[in-house]
Amino acid sequence: MTVLAPSPAAKSRPKSNLPCLLCLHGGGTSAQIFAIQVGRLQRALAKHFRFVFVDGPFECPAGPGVLPFFEGMGPYRRWINEDGCDEDKVRPLLKKKMADDGGNFVGVLGFSQGARLALGLLHEKQENRAEAFNEFGFGVFICGTYPPLGLSSSLFPITPTAQFESQYWDKKHDSILNIPTVHVMWSRDPFLHKSRLLSQCSDPASTTIMEFAMGHAFPAAPADTQRVANKVIALYQNHQHEVDVPRVEQLGKEVGQVVVTAVPIQT
Repeated sequence: MTVLAPSPAAKSRPKSNLPCLLCLHGGGTSAQIFAIQVGRLQRALAKHFRFVFVDGPFECPAGPGVLPFFEGMGPYRRWINEDGCDEDKVRPLLKKKMADDGGNFVGVLGFSQGARLALGLLHEKQENRAEAFNEFGFGVFICGTYPPLGLSSSLFPITPTAQFESQYWDKKHDSILNIPTVHVMWSRDPFLHKSRLLSQCSDPASTTIMEFAMGHAFPAAPADTQRVANKVIALYQNHQHEVDVPRVEQLGKEVGQVVVTAVPIQT
């Protein structure tokens, strides 16, 4: 396997004004490793988004498939400890990263365990929680596992997986996630069943499921990468449409003008 590290020029390049995606790595990796893993998709979206990577707070052994390719790139990290997703550690960490970066965050992208957390963050927004990450208008989940991770134990209490799968989601939630998302999964992924379970936490009317013939990894074929990139762009465009149209309608009311309804963006 060829590992494509970011070039020195890319590391020193000044920040752009592009909208940002907060990128949450999988369990047993790190922000540095994730930046390499998602490099093809990042390059495909380079004119549209800036990717912002953040390390999970808990050290752990290397995750599945991490070694030997990323030998010596520890410490390896995860988002959950033995007692669950520690709100006192994870929330301030994410908030600080976003504040220090100063970018315009519009969405969240998560891989494997990071996808679990990403879905939990979007659900906080949907439930209008005061501490929610309201910046995020959409989510991209790649090889997501299950169940979702929430920073609030009242939203996603730590429950044995089998019990969660059979009972928790249906009984504890009046509605599933209706914030726009895309779930990317692989037919040869040993965690495929968990990716499918995570996708069932999203409303079919507001999500897209993309399945490719690969294992627990990122798109490798240029055509597959571009398909995912196109969907991410479409999610953002539709999010901007949702944000802008109410603003235009309000301006029209204020000045007594007739507002023409915008044509929906085709995806």
